[in-house]
Amino acid sequence: MSTQGLYRDFHKIDLSHLSELVKSGGIESAVAESLLAYWKKRLDDKSDAIYSRYIEYYLFFESLRALFLAVFIFDMKTGVSGHSYGIYPALGPAIHTAISGSLHGDTGVVDFELNGRHYALHYLRSGFHEHEYAIAALGLKNQHIAENLKRLKYVFERFYLPSSFSRDARVGLLFTETANLISEMINPALARKEPVTFTYMYFESLTKYVGLAGENFARGLLEELQADVHRILKDTDRSLILSTREILIVSLNCEEEILRKRFHGAYFHAKSLLLAFQTNFHTVREPVVDMHALWDSITNNIAYKRKIS
Repeated sequence: MSTQGLYRDFHKIDLSHLSELVKSGGIESAVAESLLAYWKKRLDDKSDAIYSRYIEYYLFFESLRALFLAVFIFDMKTGVSGHSYGIYPALGPAIHTAISGSLHGDTGVVDFELNGRHYALHYLRSGFHEHEYAIAALGLKNQHIAENLKRLKYVFERFYLPSSFSRDARVGLLFTETANLISEMINPALARKEPVTFTYMYFESLTKYVGLAGENFARGLLEELQADVHRILKDTDRSLILSTREILIVSLNCEEEILRKRFHGAYFHAKSLLLAFQTNFHTVREPVVDMHALWDSITNNIAYKRKIS
């Protein structure tokens, strides 16, 4: 698979081990073909979340690289799966049941049978604050996936969990498509000497709503929230959902002071919930070559400051 485009040189995807598994009979060719079709479908869909949300991008890539047949990240208190990847999405409840009685340690392996074939179900516990998460990956019986599962856990904790946020330089090699989209959006205006102002919005965690009402509720909540933000914006303003806590607004030919006035005293709600948020404003006046170099100025590192406070 090409290393150009979405993954560039940072993510060199080598699936030669899949071909070797097929040749040796370690995996059925039909299963391998289903995996390839699943990956290709997601990579070909430019509206897929992997092209705009760094957590989806990274977790999907790690599951692809590891040849996981299915991956689920469960909140073990609610049974809700916030992220899932692979060719067996309907196995979520069965896999949750399989590992629920086995979470005696931080890691383990459970035998799992599917369509008459025996697989290994690996899991890792990941805990933070009052929540406990488990990452479960379905692999071949003799597949060595422990290290790959540890990588997935690291990615999940490093880039998703609010308590694990590092400085926003974490996006330096991510957001490729989003950065290109923003550059294309703003540079014509900047070339005309028109200012462009970014409004970065950081909302309270939606984790509690995911636990209470499920992932679909939280997704709908975020979409309604995005629509409500546009209530105080101009029709020409654009917004992008960066994560479950972050929305970025791009305002062409607009000064920072104007946006500050619009947001002063503003409140936003969705599904009858009033959500707390913080904002940061940043105006640029010259064509942007590297969006990532601006990220600290755009976000003011709010996520990181929330973590250490």
